Amino acid sequence: MSEELTFWEKLARIDRRVFYWILFIGLMVPFIRPLGLAITVSPSTRDLYEELRRVQPGDVCLINIAFGVSAWPECMPATAACTKLLIRQGAKLIIIGPYYDVDLSYEELKRRCAEDFAKLKYGEDYVYLGFYAGGEAVVAQLASDFRSVFPTDAYGTPLDELPMMKNINKATDIRLVLSSDTGDWCSYYIRQWRIPYGVPLAEIGIAMLGSEYMPHYRAGILFGMSVGVRGGAELEKLIGEPADATIRMDAINISHILVIIAVLLGNIGYFASRGKRR
Repeated sequence: MSEELTFWEKLARIDRRVFYWILFIGLMVPFIRPLGLAITVSPSTRDLYEELRRVQPGDVCLINIAFGVSAWPECMPATAACTKLLIRQGAKLIIIGPYYDVDLSYEELKRRCAEDFAKLKYGEDYVYLGFYAGGEAVVAQLASDFRSVFPTDAYGTPLDELPMMKNINKATDIRLVLSSDTGDWCSYYIRQWRIPYGVPLAEIGIAMLGSEYMPHYRAGILFGMSVGVRGGAELEKLIGEPADATIRMDAINISHILVIIAVLLGNIGYFASRGKRR
């Protein structure tokens, strides 16, 4: 006759599928009802926010949407938060992107910032120039002559017919650049805009780019950084508008808590029952 398992032995042998279901349910909760778990703001995100707060009405800022649809969860929340802040500061925006699906990202950005964009007039307060190709070479060309790369906006209107663009044609006409990307685009702007022309530059990137660009931030080359979903949640907190990134951070925090609990329960069960096995 088999010996009945003790409570501690049962604890150590909980079926992993039970934890999968608990994890599944735990991850669903924030998407149904956001929890708003506490989150601290990193220095790089705060510096990004503070510099955007220094933008003056009429300053022209460039937003480089260098991420595709697949990176919306990581890059779009921070990009949207920064766009809202710039609009509320009275900045004028130039929006471009080197990914072929940039039109989709631009429309999604406008959707997330709909109330702010509704107060603007296209051509006077913001312009969308659309897709550009050519890697670092075209970034260098943009710095010296915008019209050689974008003779028209994304809708075919010559730049000279857009009031906002009449005196904008080179890097030194731009107050700052936000490069939101999944690859090397921020590096292109560092080498072709930040270093030769001194244009302030910040990075909004996926989490894996944090380690790559942190040295640039600490060296003062980047005035700020937003790293992955966490950076987006921090910016949402700073502007006082919790949204997608805050929800995702709730889910991430819950998953981490559950993993810690599972490890603790497994180890408690193992050590509590070890003496009996001996």
